[in-house]
Amino acid sequence: MINHMTTLGFHMQEEEDFLKLADYAYKNGTPIRTPQGSYVRLQAGGGAELWLQLDREQVAIGMHPHFTGAGLMQVGIEGELRREEANELDGTFYAWAGAEAGRPGEGLYAFLFDLPDRDVYGSLTTPMIRSVQLSAFAHELTVFSNEADYYSYQLERSSGGLVLQTETFVATGLNDQGGEPGSTAAFSGRVLRAGWIKNEMSETYFHWALVRTLGGDIDVVADERLVGGREIREGDILTGSFWLSGRLVEEA
Repeated sequence: MINHMTTLGFHMQEEEDFLKLADYAYKNGTPIRTPQGSYVRLQAGGGAELWLQLDREQVAIGMHPHFTGAGLMQVGIEGELRREEANELDGTFYAWAGAEAGRPGEGLYAFLFDLPDRDVYGSLTTPMIRSVQLSAFAHELTVFSNEADYYSYQLERSSGGLVLQTETFVATGLNDQGGEPGSTAAFSGRVLRAGWIKNEMSETYFHWALVRTLGGDIDVVADERLVGGREIREGDILTGSFWLSGRLVEEA
């Protein structure tokens, strides 16, 4: 079964697999002390990462994947969402893409993204403008060789209705009726760079693509089974649904 861990080439299907990964991360990762506990960052090569969470008593309370890549997006961070089941080291920000200085609560569109290292940043005053390295973990993915094929696909799906442009972004996690808002989105964009990346821990490959969409550049990662026989290439048009994980980029 494809999940966020297998998206980066980690083997995880059962609870036992999760415990093995957490133990490996604890023994081989880099500890990072924070105000409310600590993280252990395991880098598995090519940008694939695990962030193990430890409370103040150094007991593991969670673990999240992230991909550190080349994508960059300037956003206005309007506030923080505290989920019901979140622990003290989890974090989710409410952001605006394309926000400008002095107007952090406005932009092209609003969306949510999760942070694997929220407590690293400590107390933050919002709203604020920040640069974010955003990774999109593919749930569904379709790739087209050119714009003509993409628009043909859009026309077939819309039955003569709305046809989406090649650079679009919809924060599906904010549009869900009922339940808690989620850090999910559906977007389309043009592939700037792409390739296969090997997870050095599992020796399993996953696909990566740097995608330019409305609002900025996002690193898209996908389980090799989701890509199938259609390799992603520079110049392709990519569309799909995703979970969003981001880290704040320190200003130079």
